[in-house]
Amino acid sequence: MGLFSVSKKKKERVVEEKVVPTSEKIVFEKLRSDEDGYLTHLADQLLEGHPLIINFEPLDIDQANKAIAFFSGVVYAVSGEIVNVQEKVFMFADKHVYDDGTVEDFLKEIVE
Repeated sequence: MGLFSVSKKKKERVVEEKVVPTSEKIVFEKLRSDEDGYLTHLADQLLEGHPLIINFEPLDIDQANKAIAFFSGVVYAVSGEIVNVQEKVFMFADKHVYDDGTVEDFLKEIVE
């Protein structure tokens, strides 16, 4: 039998179920610039499962559009959702964050 020969034994395939924990940390940020390193740092937080609530008021329209397009792409990559909290404030999060309804309740509290 060679090094790369096929074994005659049947191999069992084990499928693991992925458990996505609910985030215990929400990142609040008032964007101060549209620098790539700064946006990437925030995107890393989103990729780690932490929802982002971002205020775009300090940015001009072009900077805000760049940042929103970037975060929209990250949200798409994690199969997430974007929620408009206020006029220039958005929440970017993985769709699993919304499963139990506590985030919607939290958003209602902070908007009122």
